[in-house]
Amino acid sequence: MRRDFFLILVLVFALLIASCGRKGDLIIPGTVLPRPVTGLSVELKSDAVILSWTAPDKNTRDDPLTDLAGFLVLRADVPSGEAGCPCAFKKVGYIDLEYPKGAAINGRRVVWADMTGVFGRRYVYRVTPMNRDGFYGKAAQTLPVDFLMPPERILNLAASAGNMTALLSWSIPTKDEGGREMNDLAGYNVYRHEQGVKTKTKINARPVKENKYADAGLVNRKTYCYSVTALRGQDPPLTEGNYSEEVCVTPAKTQAPPAPAGLRAVGGEGMVMLSWEPSFEPDVAGYNIYRKAEGERAFAKLNHALVLRITYADKDAAPGNKYTYYVTAVDNAIPPNESAPSKEEEAEPIK
Repeated sequence: MRRDFFLILVLVFALLIASCGRKGDLIIPGTVLPRPVTGLSVELKSDAVILSWTAPDKNTRDDPLTDLAGFLVLRADVPSGEAGCPCAFKKVGYIDLEYPKGAAINGRRVVWADMTGVFGRRYVYRVTPMNRDGFYGKAAQTLPVDFLMPPERILNLAASAGNMTALLSWSIPTKDEGGREMNDLAGYNVYRHEQGVKTKTKINARPVKENKYADAGLVNRKTYCYSVTALRGQDPPLTEGNYSEEVCVTPAKTQAPPAPAGLRAVGGEGMVMLSWEPSFEPDVAGYNIYRKAEGERAFAKLNHALVLRITYADKDAAPGNKYTYYVTAVDNAIPPNESAPSKEEEAEPIK
């Protein structure tokens, strides 16, 4: 009798739901959950383990996720000598999407830092999404992370400018921040920003192995500022130290174009006509003409503005005087670079 009565109650309950005009399947609380987070990654920066992930946008029914409330972050200590878990996970953080204190959120990307780790420990992290009803979805898990004392800060960072290039060099660190000798130096990261911009951008795709770096493809006459960090560890994620002091440099072209070739000077009626071969350097902006009269010790420049052609008529040459000439090429750098003198040529105007 009791069983029959229970079946009748279930049937009546189902009929009542149907009579209310409810459409769709009956959803039992806790059966439709957020999908797992994706793109879970780990960085080790100074004294923090930085986790980042992408929030799910759908639930386990493949419907748009509209009730995501936050994320639970769990951490487990991996026993010494073990490669991974099973091991006991404990809560180390919760990110409430309405009040995401301690987390940075950009679109669906979430970044959170665990500041409670102990140097020398190996950890595994799990990140679990939670809906507004308090039900958790499936967790995403990291690989084991070795939380090492970071390398000491890079010293003696220096930068020199080249043509569209900045050349960096620095001292090799040998100890960690605790002053202990370090035998697992894994390389360096190089960061750059333009003067007036605060955000640093890492410009190397892989760890830099030498204590020098050439940053090419820059814009001349624009100032760039650099800092470098050291990396340590055997396997990714590597532990990154603090930024070095910053140095700034302004790339510029300093190499002058080659001297013009093939200078000729021919005396004409009341003038001297000069010609030379064109420069094939793409950044040559023009030429300067220099002259001295016989008996004079120094050359004087004749043109006020750059000569844009490969000919020049010296109409101020006085008949009866012999003159010596040379030509230089000038590029468009700021400040401009002027070539060495061409070969010298002599001529005198015809009376």
